[in-house]
Parts: sequence; structure tokens; C-alpha cells
Amino acid sequence: MKFIISENKVESLKQIAQYLIDNELNNLRIMSDEEWGMGEMDEINEVSSIDKIIVDKLDMSDGVNIYVDMYVSTDREEFDLVIGAVEYSLEQWLPNVTVHTNIITPPL
Repeated sequence: MKFIISENKVESLKQIAQYLIDNELNNLRIMSDEEWGMGEMDEINEVSSIDKIIVDKLDMSDGVNIYVDMYVSTDREEFDLVIGAVEYSLEQWLPNVTVHTNIITPPL
């Protein structure tokens, strides 16, 4: 079955993706505060170093590609836990989604 997605629907999907990403990041923050311990210090550091994740654009030309800007407060370069959790959350609603991340760090 083939679906035709208009520009209006892409904007709607972009808003849904932003909501899902915000929700997953908030869930990770809560888990890192309440459930994780000393053994997960790297994961706690990863989650706490992210200020926000903003959906930049959504491309439907070859599957579902979501481009996000990840604003971070440190010079950390690895965000595998957060990106994996975000992709998993998005895949529940948008199968075969790929998240492309642009990491934005503050100027030194």
C-alpha cells in the first residue's frame, strides 16, 4: 500500500516527532535522576549534558528521515544512549525511521 504525504502532513509529522523526542528525553532525565546509580555515571552524564533536541526537518524521499539539532552543554561527542532511545520511541509510530543528528555545542 502506498501513502501520499502532503506538505501539510509532513509538518504535522514533524510536530508529532518533536513531541515524541521531548517525551523520551524527559523520561530519560527522570530515570537518570531516580533509578540509575553509580554504575551508570557515563549514561547520567550523557543525558544531563543535553539541553534540548529540536527537529530541524523531516524528509520522506527515502524512508522517514528526521534531522535533529541536539544542543549540548559540554564537548561530549557520543550520544548513543539518547539517540537509540529516541529512535526506538519514534519507530513505535514511524516504522523504518532514521534520525540524523547535528550536535551543537556552546562556543568556548
